[in-house]
Parts: sequence; C-alpha cells; structure tokens
Amino acid sequence: MQQKGIITIAVVAILIIAGSCALFLTKDGPNDNSPTTGVDAAGYPIEPVKNLDDGIVAIGQDSFRWVTYFGLADKCVMIDWNDSHNYLGKSFMYVGRAVVDIEGSNTATPADMKYYTHTNCGITDDDVRTILELDPSIVVVPKSFYTDYRNQMKTIDDQGINTVAIDYIYTFLEPDTFKMTEQLEKQIDVLSLALDKEERGKELKKAFTDSVSDVREFAKNVKTERTAYVGSLAYNGAHGIESSLTYYMPMELANVTNIVGGTPDWVDSGVRTFSATEIAKNIKEDTILFVDASGYHTNTDNTSKGLLKIFQGHDAYTLAPYIWTGVNFDTIFIDALQILRFAYGDDVITESEFEETVKKVYERFYGTSESNRNIDNPNKKPVELPAEGTTILEDMSAVYEAIRGVSIGAEITINDDGSLTVKTQ
Repeated sequence: MQQKGIITIAVVAILIIAGSCALFLTKDGPNDNSPTTGVDAAGYPIEPVKNLDDGIVAIGQDSFRWVTYFGLADKCVMIDWNDSHNYLGKSFMYVGRAVVDIEGSNTATPADMKYYTHTNCGITDDDVRTILELDPSIVVVPKSFYTDYRNQMKTIDDQGINTVAIDYIYTFLEPDTFKMTEQLEKQIDVLSLALDKEERGKELKKAFTDSVSDVREFAKNVKTERTAYVGSLAYNGAHGIESSLTYYMPMELANVTNIVGGTPDWVDSGVRTFSATEIAKNIKEDTILFVDASGYHTNTDNTSKGLLKIFQGHDAYTLAPYIWTGVNFDTIFIDALQILRFAYGDDVITESEFEETVKKVYERFYGTSESNRNIDNPNKKPVELPAEGTTILEDMSAVYEAIRGVSIGAEITINDDGSLTVKTQ
C-alpha cells in the first residue's frame, strides 16, 4: 500500500506538470485480453465489479442519479458537487444518501467536502488524488469525461481502477409507442453488468414500462384533448417562461396537445427559447399554462411578464422539475399524472388515484415513496425535515414552497402586469 501511494503521488504530479494540452489515449480498446463482456457508452469493455466493499465513485451528470436508481446510493464514497445540495432540481436526492452525506448530514466539515468533486459535473486534479486515495470498487462517469478530461481519466485508468461510462439520455421513450429507446435499454444493460445488478436492471426496465402503462391507462379515458404550453423548463440553472420543448414527454403521455409541439429534439436536452409570436399564434381558449417549479421564481423581467400576459385568464399550474443537469426520469411520469389531473379532473383520474399512482412510480424507481431528506437547510434556507410517511413529492413541494415561494402542483394566477401569484384556497 505504501508503494502504491508513492506511485499515485508521482502519477498525479506528472498529470499536473503535463497540463491539459497533452493528449492521451485512455483505456485499452475492446480487443484487449481482459476478462470483460460488453462495452460501455464510450465503447470500452465492461469489467463487472466483483464486490462493492471499497465503494462507488459516481461523478458527473447523471451518475449518482443512476446509481440511486440501482439502489446503491449508500455505497457511494464520492459524488458530484452538484449532487451534494441541489434539492431544487433533482428528485433522486430525496432518496439517495451517499456515505459522505450520511456521515456529514448538516454538520459536514471541510474534510468531508473532499469527497464531493471540486467542480460541477467535471473532474479536477484534486478529485483524481481523492479517487486514487479511495481506490474504489468502481467509478461511474459520463462518456464525455474521456474527451473533456482525458488526462484525468488516463491517470485513473493507469492505476487499474475499474471505470464505466454512461450516456446522456433525454428523449428516452419512442414517440407514439412510448416504448423504451434503444439508448435507454443500453444504459440499463451497461450498468446492470458493470454493477453486477442484472435483476435490478430488469426491475428498472419494468419500472419504465409499468409507469407508462399506468399513465396511458388513465389517458385512454380522455374524450377531448386539451392544449397546453409548459414554460420555465430548466436544463442547468433556472429559466424563464420562454424556455420550453417541442416534445414534452408528460403532455404526450397525458393526451394533451403541446401548442409549440413538433419533432422530438434528439440532440442534448432539446430545451430552447420560444418567442411571444410562436406561443401566441397557437394558443386556444382551452390552453393551460404549466410552469416548471424550478424556474417559477425567474419570471419577473419584462420579457417573462409580456409572455405571461398572453395566458391571462387561462388555467395555470406548477409542475415538478422535469430536467435539471439531466432528466428526472421518474418525475416525468409524476408530471404526466399531474397534467392528467389538472387538465381533466375526476373524469380521468381522481385525487386518490393520483396519490396512489404517484407512490407506485416512486416505489418502482427507489423501492420507497417516502422522502429520506436529512438536510434541513437545503440551499441555505431552513426547511423542516420530513415526518415519517411524507412522500417524495410532498417533501419536494415543501422545499420549493420554502425556498422558491411556490409549491409543486399549485394553482397560479397571471395578474394584469404579467406577474404570477399563487391562488389561495
């Protein structure tokens, strides 16, 4: 171990001296003689993990999200900085508790912070030092790390640390059929093999198909489709009402017509800015305004207010966060259920059916529908810890209300000046 430590220090020193301008190749290619089967999202052979006694490092966009879906959050000895505090954007953070989070809780010290990355969805030389010191059972990273951080990844690979690369997935269900895309199936297969969790992989595939079935079972009762616009969709950081998608999965699932709808954008998140003209020309008398709760608070400038005036007098509601540094896959089904409830009411889905089905979605993805939040000052504002039995959606709504001034699923009003207020019961 002492010799390995000396080698580690030397390797990292060489990395720092080399700087980012040096170009290295990483990992052996798929034709090497290592005992592996299958390839990951970056095209490298997968080495199934023998055990997780030394923990998981899950860094970069989506890594901790997927590890949490696989029920292994508590095996994570290092996670991304962006997954250490961001209760406003990510549903999985209400369940996933990494080792540093469990031990640190509200009293995490600067020493604990080394087990979060030093940057948002990236990897620094200091992070490499920590990873080599931890010598984890496996490291989960996005495939882009092999091009964006090739020096750092070469250092990790050269030390013989097992790594697996995952994909960025946005439109994960095929239009019209709502079957899982090939990309989504591969993602689950890659992680099932790498983490030696093939049974859980099958369960996750069923989580997607069963959740689709539940939503579509309610949606088949829709007699006349309503129209809607969803704004304030956030990919990475909050955005105003002009931020939306041509293909908003929850509306498609819920049989609601998107007034700015079009071909799915398969490149990156698909989130784009829409003009007042694009929005206004397709608005109908029955059009509902949906506002992603992650960006509700940003709609205070003249551009946002001008757009919102178009919807004055229309039904309007907030929805759970769809996308924030990756897609909240489970929340898309929750959003679809919310849209069915707001658009069609008891004729399609009753309040009790809504609550029961929401719990089922969470149980499939996490094994529980209850929030496990243990930080009572997320985003540096006090929010009472959830009582036993509080669902993820209820707790997320409480966090949003405390920090952003609006709950999830709130009915809202567009005022004469284009500002938004929450309707009181």
